[in-house]
Amino acid sequence: MLLSKDENIKTSSIYVASLILKQIQKKKVDKISIFDVSKELKKHNITRYRHLFFGLAFLYSSGIIDFQEPFIYIKNKND
Repeated sequence: MLLSKDENIKTSSIYVASLILKQIQKKKVDKISIFDVSKELKKHNITRYRHLFFGLAFLYSSGIIDFQEPFIYIKNKND
């Protein structure tokens, strides 16, 4: 289940994932530092690593992003 009725939507993995993708889109880049992502999420009052982890895990398991330390990048559609 992606969302639970008992879970705060503002800290759900789907919401955090959407914030990460919006930040990448806003910067108009293909990759972004995990530190930049963390700073942006703090602006939205998401300060726990658990929320960041589950947001990134959701994007990774969906095949949208990949990692190359310390960067997160959008996978090519051809990959």
